Amino acid sequence: MIRKLIFATIGCGMALLAGCSDDVPSPPDNSTGGQGGTGGQGGTGGQGGCPTLDLSLTQIYRFTDANFSVVADASPGVSDAYRTQAVLEIYNEWTTPGLPPLVTGTFDLASAPNDHYGSCQHCVTVITPDSSEIPRRTFFQTGGSIELTKLDPDDPSIAAGKITDVTLSEVTQKEDGTWEAVPEGGCFVIPSWSFDTTPVNGIPCEKAEDCGNTQRQVCSPKTNTCAPYECLFTYDVVCPEGEMCLAQVPSENSIGACYKACTPFTSGACPADSECIATDPVQNYGVCRPTGKGAPGEACSEPDISTGCEAGSLCAGVPATCEKTCAWLTPDPGCPEGRVCGMSNVCLSPESGDPAPIDGACQPSWVPYRSCAADGEAFRGLCMSLYPEEPIEHCERICRTADDDCPAGEYCAGIFSNTNVGICWTIPVCGDGVLDPLNEICDDGNTMSGDGCSGDCDAAEFDVLCKFAEPLTLDVDIESTTAGAPTGYGGSCELYIVVPSKTFTFDVPGPGRLSLDLTSQADLDLLLLGDCADPSGSELACKSTAAATEELDFDFATKPNGPVMLVVRGNTMKDEGPFTLRASFKPAVCGDGVAVGPEACDDGNTVDGDGFCSADCLSPDWPTVCGNLPMLSTSSPNVGDTTSAPNLNNTDGYCTFATGGDVTYRYVAPKDGTLTLHLDETNANYAIYVLDGCGAATEGKLLSCSNWGWPPESVEDIALPLTAGKEVTVVVDTVPPSKGGAFSLEASFQ
Repeated sequence: MIRKLIFATIGCGMALLAGCSDDVPSPPDNSTGGQGGTGGQGGTGGQGGCPTLDLSLTQIYRFTDANFSVVADASPGVSDAYRTQAVLEIYNEWTTPGLPPLVTGTFDLASAPNDHYGSCQHCVTVITPDSSEIPRRTFFQTGGSIELTKLDPDDPSIAAGKITDVTLSEVTQKEDGTWEAVPEGGCFVIPSWSFDTTPVNGIPCEKAEDCGNTQRQVCSPKTNTCAPYECLFTYDVVCPEGEMCLAQVPSENSIGACYKACTPFTSGACPADSECIATDPVQNYGVCRPTGKGAPGEACSEPDISTGCEAGSLCAGVPATCEKTCAWLTPDPGCPEGRVCGMSNVCLSPESGDPAPIDGACQPSWVPYRSCAADGEAFRGLCMSLYPEEPIEHCERICRTADDDCPAGEYCAGIFSNTNVGICWTIPVCGDGVLDPLNEICDDGNTMSGDGCSGDCDAAEFDVLCKFAEPLTLDVDIESTTAGAPTGYGGSCELYIVVPSKTFTFDVPGPGRLSLDLTSQADLDLLLLGDCADPSGSELACKSTAAATEELDFDFATKPNGPVMLVVRGNTMKDEGPFTLRASFKPAVCGDGVAVGPEACDDGNTVDGDGFCSADCLSPDWPTVCGNLPMLSTSSPNVGDTTSAPNLNNTDGYCTFATGGDVTYRYVAPKDGTLTLHLDETNANYAIYVLDGCGAATEGKLLSCSNWGWPPESVEDIALPLTAGKEVTVVVDTVPPSKGGAFSLEASFQ
């Protein structure tokens, strides 16, 4: 498993839907055997009996959040593994706080910080991903070196270097996220692996992996040479008329090459030496690709400039072989016995897809939209989660919207951007009291309008729903529930509108701060609206976090023209249930020592020129404030408390949100070096940030920010390079304003 897991980049499956027991030897002992070769055959000698790996097809690796990473196919592979790959990840001080600045040079892979997977800066692993791209086994470096000869400061995808004499032993990740060695686990040796991802155009190629940088280059079908990408799937760069943009490397689905477009099964659609290869599930669109020479069943190299195989076949699968093309989602797709037709319209082994049946749970994966439910002719479903919060993918039956070949009582619901394809879905019945999230906004058990839900279940009637809102009572625990509440309310911090929502109305007495605390076993959110009849156009605030308690502070600069509405609703359609809500209101009173509402500061008086805040509490006296800032200590903890601190600095919108009292320090770098800040979040939810100089916080003054976790077990860290004499302001801020607390900020400079 790669050190820091991220969501997988969308593979070729989504692009189609969008219309476009192991006999590995034990780890080495103290003896030293012969080192295997680095040629195409690899070797079996290695060190201490560990197999020597030969690497090929180096390309940019996407399944990691490292600053730079490449992956290569490794052979000989682990026995019974779907695929064996070597991965090089390089982290910098931004991707992993606490690491030294990333520089060129030669580094020992067995010395700190490279001696542990989880802290390494230069990390070499061998992984065995399955057909879902999930690594099932991981082997981590125990020796060797890396020489970095190039790091492009403007493009993290460009680097060059070489690893030498790398030994690797098997490791596994524990439940707490740490890594440990596998007793009697396997091992490998990589004698040498050179990489250089500097884009060089004009080099002859057969596939994108032949080019230096698969994130920047393609193998042009027009010239059969490496070239800059020819199109973008963001449509910022498009192909000429009559051509189609295709991704050549599945993990690089943002860029593509331009191919001549064609219509499959149409005579004369392509030149005589080419074949029209379908690019969508229902064979409406295709591209012309020259045919190759490989016979069905023969090994091939998956070229991008040709099919790699005889007419009627395409190079595909792992390991790649020439496979017969077919017509997916048809009764007789045309595959030979023992092969089934997949979404890419190629006959593959049933084992290449997920074994789940229709409606069954699929295996864990990084790759969405994998084939499932093989029936001997074709895969009839796709593994997918209809909702992002659903952790387990299920096999959904796929259909053609034009044919609607779904079981009785179901229809083909077009949920993809490719309107020719859908999933089989139960036919909705408006008025049955059962909400259909694909077709209904609300369903109150009848087909009458004027009761809060339109007669066709297609719209919530908010003017009617206003009458159902309860008055918000201050300074008491309100016990209520969202179960059975109306649906239709949605906010900017939420995905769905078909979620039960409990509503409250509040008449704001004047300028001041409304503070809300919401506690529930369900994942519930807070939404504040200025007009109950116009939710989409009057949102004042929306708060949704993973914390058990949602806290929201909202400052009113003036008294609103009418009551505001508070909406308590689930984060997802599954989140509903009882909750406890407590609300309070703090009026804006200049001189009371608490800055709320329109106040920028409040020093406890209404006197001008006292060196902190203006008499009307609307502006700080910055020259005096900056001159009186305490110096940041790098020798002992900086202890403070944001509970009653003034709210002078505000980076909301580009670093923080809804922050309040802050404690500020001045620091001047004594030499060139790195300022490191560390803050444990045990008492409150803090943000720490560093500003250039001193004064009102603006986006241009922000040098660094850490605002990632929630108490009680998270931390905030910053590592910021500074030049000698550089003056900065270090700020400890609180989220939300009403929830300040004591803190101990650790700082060091090296």
